[in-house]
Amino acid sequence: MGISRHGYIAAERLANKPQTRSRLRQSVSFVGSSALIGLGVSLFVHARLGVPSFDVMLTALRDLLGVSLGQALWLFTGSMFVVAAALGRPPRFSSLLWLGANGASVDVFLSLIRDPESPLVRVLFVAMGTTAIATAVALVVHAGFTGGSLELLSLAAEDRGLDPFVVRRNIEIAIVIVGFTLGGDLGPATLVFALTMSPLLRAGRQALDDHRVGRELRLAR
Repeated sequence: MGISRHGYIAAERLANKPQTRSRLRQSVSFVGSSALIGLGVSLFVHARLGVPSFDVMLTALRDLLGVSLGQALWLFTGSMFVVAAALGRPPRFSSLLWLGANGASVDVFLSLIRDPESPLVRVLFVAMGTTAIATAVALVVHAGFTGGSLELLSLAAEDRGLDPFVVRRNIEIAIVIVGFTLGGDLGPATLVFALTMSPLLRAGRQALDDHRVGRELRLAR
């Protein structure tokens, strides 16, 4: 699997064939996943217990550059797309559009949510944020979106005879280490996210598959 949402998307796509192909369903998944990413990341930030692994780097860049978290997302992921393109794996337009929507969604939800004072509510925020991001990843994979930053870098490594799984995992670990070194918000919630995403993704994938099968049965009657 992975340790970041981008790593989970890349790993899930390799392990599972996309099921949703219609434009309407892809559009719904696009909007829903972007909103859930923004909600989930914002809940982690406001919980003040650490952020998901990928966002450790983003919070460091936010503080160093004086930009919003959504803008940090655009800058950092955009730079990863540039590297992937230079290595022969340019992003699709849909990937760039999803990146733009994610950054905007993060900033919108950050402005709408306030820091809770209760420790119990802060823990609840982490649980809700993890569930929201897991659901977003399941929607992205189910809809068949391709071309995420880590996926493209992994494919570029594979083109050069390297193990894409090892390269992706090393990039994810490096992002966390560098982000933490630069002052990113690493905390207990970061570990919770990494440990709970896999079972949540399995549950989300099963729910989406059940919905698809049920719909096909209803249409067949």
